[in-house]
Amino acid sequence: MSKYNLIRGEAFIGGECISVIEDSGFTNVEHVITELLLSLSDDIPRPIKVQIKITNLDKRQIQLYQRTIR
Repeated sequence: MSKYNLIRGEAFIGGECISVIEDSGFTNVEHVITELLLSLSDDIPRPIKVQIKITNLDKRQIQLYQRTIR
């Protein structure tokens, strides 16, 4: 991942998309995941598993991740 690539991050809970970010300037996957999780609403019950889809729009590559937020 290059900071010049356009990246789209999507967070899902139970198959429903709850947050989307799209920007360039991310240096690694954890940077994208951190920004995406910070954008989540505070009213989401915790702990909960969040599925994350990261798409490099320039290279058309998709990566899937899962995190538990507490």
